[in-house]
Amino acid sequence: MLNYSVLPNLIALAALVIVFRSMLHRHAGDQLDSWLRGWTFVLLYFVVRLLEVGHGPWARYMDTTAVLLLELSGAAFIRAASLLNRRPSKRVYITIWTAGVLAYSAFAGLGVHAVGPYWIAVVVMTTGNTIRNFKVRHMRSTADNFFSFLFAWILSGSLVALILVHRMQYGADVTLTWVFLMAGIRYAQCFRRKTVGVMTAVGGFLAWSLVHPLGLLVTLYAPSVSLQDEFWGIPKYITAIGILLTFLEIQIDRAEHLALHDPLTGLPNRRLFEDRLQKTLDRAERNQTRAAVLQVDMNGFKQINDTYGHAAGDAVLRAMATRLAGRIRKADTIARTGGDEFTVLIADLNQLDGAEGLAKILQDAMEQPLTIATADGEKQLIIGGSVGLAVYPDHAEAADELCDLADAAMYESKRRIKSFEPATP
Repeated sequence: MLNYSVLPNLIALAALVIVFRSMLHRHAGDQLDSWLRGWTFVLLYFVVRLLEVGHGPWARYMDTTAVLLLELSGAAFIRAASLLNRRPSKRVYITIWTAGVLAYSAFAGLGVHAVGPYWIAVVVMTTGNTIRNFKVRHMRSTADNFFSFLFAWILSGSLVALILVHRMQYGADVTLTWVFLMAGIRYAQCFRRKTVGVMTAVGGFLAWSLVHPLGLLVTLYAPSVSLQDEFWGIPKYITAIGILLTFLEIQIDRAEHLALHDPLTGLPNRRLFEDRLQKTLDRAERNQTRAAVLQVDMNGFKQINDTYGHAAGDAVLRAMATRLAGRIRKADTIARTGGDEFTVLIADLNQLDGAEGLAKILQDAMEQPLTIATADGEKQLIIGGSVGLAVYPDHAEAADELCDLADAAMYESKRRIKSFEPATP
């Protein structure tokens, strides 16, 4: 006999799994794979619920299987939301912990009365979780370590308490509450920006964790109250919507970043630089302060590409971008505005000699030896560069004019250099 009431849930979860599988094809990764695995377990849970067979031993086996599938989904969600790197050495202890959790719930679901198997399950679970938390302690803050150990022992302690009062049949409710609560907490920790998607997913996980103790309370103290399965399934869909929204927000942020940043160096591109320049000049006008534009150009970059190839040229650009970015303040901006050109924007400049000092610092940085990998092995080059400076409002007040003057000053500096050929130290 089939339980057709769960068919809508089954169809909805099947569609959700298809969506996650489609996302995995486009953006392959261990984290997305864990999300897909978690929702697949939820889908299998509804498959088992569909195959409801009434009463008897077989029904008990099916109910136990459904609980184990939910626990596996929660474990997958915790792993997907974890900030820690997911190396195989860490998976061993997660597997040990999961095996202990599943064993406890399986014994409870099958009606095992002897306490020995439950003690073994708790020991296995606690050992796996404790060793894992100990091994990854250096990757976490002190507060996060305390939280992780505390929550792991809270679960173990709760299951031990059930053994002591011979109420092991409630172990699955405790475990399911714990895994979905932990998944929600880890999800909130995984994303620093608390966007609509993140908060929706966290709220869904927290509501999902409350379903199990609330369902138990209704069964024990209000057996006459009948709630449809769809009511208990609402948190699942809230969670799914939140996760999908989060991935959509991530893709939008990534697209915006690519539109405003140079893909090779990761620096702001000309479009973002011009926007920041205009805002900086507006603020300088209001506050009666100065701002400066420095045009920086590498000498002999074409010869690097011709001699060592474009891969070496790209490596030089990335290394030089990192070096120059390390010489400016966080409040200032460095952008890649041309093939081998960088533009620096100095905001809230008090003294003219401050900009001149930074120009000298940047020029000195470009003249330091730079090691690059080529087809013939590592090469050490002295690239050198030219820097042009224009200050608002001393030299110009309009953004375009300021950039043109800095560009002209840079070319004047370049003309004074006799050779653009990169030198070896």
